[in-house]
Amino acid sequence: MTVAPTPTWPVCGHADCHGVVVRERGRCLAHLSASDRQSALLSVAAGNRADYRGVPFTSELVVELRRWTQGLLYEARFDQAVFSGDVDFGGFVFSGRAEFRDARFKGAANFDRACFRGGAEFAKAVFEDDASFDDVSFEESVDFSRAEFRGALVMNGGYVTGRLDLSRARCSGPVEGMVFCTDEVRLRGTLMEQPVRLQLAVPRLHCREATFLASSELLMQLAEVDLTDANLAAQLSLFQHYGRFQLPDGSHMDEVWLRRRLPRRPLSELVSVRGVDVSYLTLVDMWLRRCVFFGAHHLDQIRISGECYFASPSRSWGVHGGVPLRWAQRRAIADEHLLRRGVERRERNREAWVEVTDNLPGTVMEPAHVAQLYRQLRKALEDNKDEPGAADFYYGEMEMRRLDRNETTRAERWLLHAYWLLSGYGLRASRALAWLLLAMCVTTVLMLGLGLPDRSPDQTVSGDLPRGGGHVTLAVDKPSPVLTLPLADRFSSERFEKTLRIVLNSVIFRSSGQELTTWGTYIEMVSRFTEPVFLGLAVLAVRGRIKRG
Repeated sequence: MTVAPTPTWPVCGHADCHGVVVRERGRCLAHLSASDRQSALLSVAAGNRADYRGVPFTSELVVELRRWTQGLLYEARFDQAVFSGDVDFGGFVFSGRAEFRDARFKGAANFDRACFRGGAEFAKAVFEDDASFDDVSFEESVDFSRAEFRGALVMNGGYVTGRLDLSRARCSGPVEGMVFCTDEVRLRGTLMEQPVRLQLAVPRLHCREATFLASSELLMQLAEVDLTDANLAAQLSLFQHYGRFQLPDGSHMDEVWLRRRLPRRPLSELVSVRGVDVSYLTLVDMWLRRCVFFGAHHLDQIRISGECYFASPSRSWGVHGGVPLRWAQRRAIADEHLLRRGVERRERNREAWVEVTDNLPGTVMEPAHVAQLYRQLRKALEDNKDEPGAADFYYGEMEMRRLDRNETTRAERWLLHAYWLLSGYGLRASRALAWLLLAMCVTTVLMLGLGLPDRSPDQTVSGDLPRGGGHVTLAVDKPSPVLTLPLADRFSSERFEKTLRIVLNSVIFRSSGQELTTWGTYIEMVSRFTEPVFLGLAVLAVRGRIKRG
């Protein structure tokens, strides 16, 4: 149980009351006579500060406060105030900063349509019943840090010009609402014990170390979401919100207010799931270009559906070993970008693997780590029947294995280099077809120049005739085909047609039956091995790209 701090103001003292005394009255607002209370409230209505720290409010006293002040309070101070019974601050206008720090609401608290024109602070406040902030307007930041909500927290149609801070708050009841916020919503370390249903239009949503104990949904627009070290004990779904925000009564929130104050993004963006067990996480239509997966647990069980966009290689062209190479267009994760920047710095400075993130000092990421991330994400996409996406992550996994000098042997790296060069790990059909076409062209030229004879040699028969008669033994000998044509005459259309038949039969691993020179025989043997391999790699790559389960 939270213990209220010792008051730092002159207290009433009536029956251990800790309410601040009204100037020149010697008692707090709750223990004044009716005439003195009316006079004190009229003074507040005239523009004096509304100082009610530690005052015990009843529902009737709040009604009286509304009647004499017309619901307009200047520099309102309700620190450590205790509200017994249901209280209605609906429609109140708080001019200047409003303080409800350490306040306790023992009944339902209603702040519907209230307007806070300065900052508002409900830090460490306790709401023992439902708290409603429908259609509320905070014209500066509002602080609910370490507050405790034992009933439902509802904020449908809330406008916050600034920051909405619920850090370290405890929500024992359900949380629902629809909020526009110009700065950020902080749920750092917040404990959500019941389902959360929030629709948010906000630049940033910080859920670091937040705990969700019940199935929850966050529908967002324009948000940058950070889930680092969040504890998901139940299903958490992050959705991109499309269209207008519709309130329960059928009306819509002010989209003009939103467009004027919030940055434009194509989709809401998740930036980190480090330290999170993502087996309960579902992402739908999210921007994942900068999302860091390093340090997440059970990535193979994450659910990614809809149009979720990952990063791509940082440049269209790059230089490897002094040779300009074009980066393959594919889906990549931000961890690979961080790793490659570390590799570049290591090679430039001749140092060991370096730190990869500013907010994880001392953390070292190696290619084997990123390969494992790709492997787990690939399985997650395969389970979701997204074969093309899984193929991209397979490509990324192989790239990381090719870069790894610790877990991958030199022979395996050479094999991976060859696999990458010839067919993009069996995923780049154009590359395999290009090699096939090149092999066919080389085979054709070699056959024309060396392998196809100009004529078939005549057979010769030889043997011995016994003198005394008897059987005659004859030996039929066929010399090897020869090529005697001048070089200029070997490349004719007639010879090309024969050569083309030989090459096409080699592609499908068949012998043409054509007589060849010794050189031609060896050339055909090599082509009958290499060209079907290139064709098979091309077919495999096409199948991997178009298969959708």
